[in-house]
Amino acid sequence: MTPPATIPIAAAQLMLAAALPALAAHFQLTNDPATAGPGQFAAEEIRREAAARDLAPVRIDERLPADAIQIKLSVEPEGDAIAQSYRIRVQTEGGRRSITVKGADAAGAMYGGLDIAEAIRTGTLDSLKDSDHQPHIARRGIKFNIPLDLRTPSYTDCSDAGQANIPVMWERTFWTAFLDAMARHRYNVLSLWSLHPFPSLVKVPEFPEVALDDVWRTRATLDDTFSFAGTDMVRPAMLADHEVVKRLTMDEKIEFWSWVMQHAADRGIQVYVFTWNVFTFGAERKHGITSDLGNVITKQYFRASVRELVKTYPLLAGLGITAGEGMPETMNSKEKERWLWETYGEGVRDALKADPKRAFRMIPRFHWTAQGDIPEDFKAYPVPFEFSFKYSGAQM
Repeated sequence: MTPPATIPIAAAQLMLAAALPALAAHFQLTNDPATAGPGQFAAEEIRREAAARDLAPVRIDERLPADAIQIKLSVEPEGDAIAQSYRIRVQTEGGRRSITVKGADAAGAMYGGLDIAEAIRTGTLDSLKDSDHQPHIARRGIKFNIPLDLRTPSYTDCSDAGQANIPVMWERTFWTAFLDAMARHRYNVLSLWSLHPFPSLVKVPEFPEVALDDVWRTRATLDDTFSFAGTDMVRPAMLADHEVVKRLTMDEKIEFWSWVMQHAADRGIQVYVFTWNVFTFGAERKHGITSDLGNVITKQYFRASVRELVKTYPLLAGLGITAGEGMPETMNSKEKERWLWETYGEGVRDALKADPKRAFRMIPRFHWTAQGDIPEDFKAYPVPFEFSFKYSGAQM
């Protein structure tokens, strides 16, 4: 019996290399200014991946080497182009290859550019062909329970991990890495969830004592006896034994979150804030504010806080609101939705009087309430209005 023929490993590698198209040694990247921040991010990704593959950049004013590949990112909507869609077109003229991304908008140009960056990383740039792309799901999001501060908690902050992550929420390096990764994986919505975020995010002229300087976390030992209703998320012992992990004025906090939202926008990501109701952590007993839904001052405070949140952050895309877990179980759905309209709904309307063309989404949740009661109370809401339904009740 004749033994099978064998090929030395080095020879096999040589044959494989010969079978693959030769990679370009140089590239020239042109980025249309219309691609804006998202296009700039994609261009940076292309340059980073090219450097890792030893592809040398060629400036626009330099003569192109014979082996250079030309890459162009542009915004060129065609007909009834769908938002975020893009086309990749590949041409070869005179032996030179060019790849053009034509986005329907800046986000589309970015996603096409990220395809190019991934092709460079995986060594498949030379095998790219003409292709058309559009999103299967328009908004692809992450729910982020955000531990802003001991005094303004989210759910799950009553844990060692939650407290450990409080200072991280105020680090630009974290948000740069997180938002960049979101964009690479094609996520375009970030929802930040908090029981009562306003004292950590805005200044309210009518209630000046509410705004919180600095960032706190507790050193107290935590256990598993906290209420799932969130009512004791901040216990007196936690406040008594706290440490200051960041020294920040409220103006510095506003500048920080404005930066986060701009960084997100430059990656095609919309930021939303979601709240549960009614919680007053960080504001309790200041100016007469309590968690009593019948307290007129509390309603005035919430309406003013919502107004200032919308005005302070022009890049905030919308608000999600919950008729729970801090509302009495005996309270009927109509009363809950009326309270939410008179605070959140009217607060957004107050803010939009100065900017009536701003499309600020309101997203009531089907949670401890009835669908039919929401449209009735929110019928005067002036801009996009949507619903959220937690169909599984699951958490990771």
